[in-house]
Amino acid sequence: MLRTLRALIGSRKSRKAPQPGKSERGFTLITAAVSIVVLIGMVGLAVDIGCGGGYTAKVFESHWHTVGIDLSREALQLCQRRGLRRLCQVDMTGFSLPFKTGSLDLVLALDVIEHVEDDVHALKECQRILKGGGLLIVTVPAYMALWSPWDEALGHRRRYNASALAEKIRKLGLSVEKLTYMFFFVFPVAVLIRGMKRLLRRDAMNYSSDFIPIPKVINDLLILIGRLEQLLIARLGLRLPFGLSVISVITKK
Repeated sequence: MLRTLRALIGSRKSRKAPQPGKSERGFTLITAAVSIVVLIGMVGLAVDIGCGGGYTAKVFESHWHTVGIDLSREALQLCQRRGLRRLCQVDMTGFSLPFKTGSLDLVLALDVIEHVEDDVHALKECQRILKGGGLLIVTVPAYMALWSPWDEALGHRRRYNASALAEKIRKLGLSVEKLTYMFFFVFPVAVLIRGMKRLLRRDAMNYSSDFIPIPKVINDLLILIGRLEQLLIARLGLRLPFGLSVISVITKK
């Protein structure tokens, strides 16, 4: 049975949250986020916005009391099969989160705000539900120059560069603790492939998925590259100069 988490939901009437249109997030983004949080050493109550099938929430469950929220009942049923119980189904057509102000220690918005018309409002809502000193982790796709029919198929409204995202965050009075690109090493190949597909298929309905089957040896190599980036970002604190995604670690003052 899906739990409504009444202890967290305030007296506000039912409010609406974003429609991220996703299920499982990239392994590298998730493990990097986990590594950053574990190194910071925080524990407490977390929410995974647009939790999909629950992979991210399950990973964080070992360190946090994690709540998963999503529009799709089917997605939340997948979460239940993973053993997750702190779940909430919400109408995700706007971005108003059904949590009390200042009630959460960690908010995960992994590949979420690019789906929302008003991304500044989305960030404000994340800010609202965070406790003072709480942590917000945001990931977004990088560079409008990489826009393709695949973005349209996924329901993206925009892509970002790191400086523009940082500016939106700081204008809200939030503190950017870490901001970097990810998928740095595969960036040139991905740009080439996407550019070729853009030339060949301009129609979003006929544009093939960017997720394509690859041999196991290449997949294993990509995982190793992802772990290298995780080491560079989370352990060594390096900021990568470009990549396919942006990850930001934000604190509420």
